[in-house]
Amino acid sequence: MGLLNTVESLAKANAGPDHSKVADALIDELQQREGVGGLIQSFQRNGMGSFVEQWAQGQTQPNPTTVENGLSGTGLIDSVEDRTCLSHGVVRGALAIIIPILIHHMIANNHVSPAGQPLGNQPEPGGVLQSILQRI
Repeated sequence: MGLLNTVESLAKANAGPDHSKVADALIDELQQREGVGGLIQSFQRNGMGSFVEQWAQGQTQPNPTTVENGLSGTGLIDSVEDRTCLSHGVVRGALAIIIPILIHHMIANNHVSPAGQPLGNQPEPGGVLQSILQRI
């Protein structure tokens, strides 16, 4: 069993309706913002680019502190909290699972580069959400 499968199994064990709400809110927010490319660029600007590289390779271990630091200055966590009415801790923990899987999916399927540049055809947000939820 690969590392990604292990992380996915752990996420499924802890997943519930909150993870689905957070994933849905995240996708909605990214559609209104700069998309996954902007998300990746936020991690790059905040000195967290090495984590994007790890996630791109499938090493998607959840780390709430890394995600919070990578999103610093974006207001994304607050926006997801507002959309879901969930606590900061719940949103932060769910994003720590969802964002690495999302970034891995988008880079592995050549939808975006590790630098956050769009590549080829972009998938439908609903399809991306389904892919994420299947792994959580």
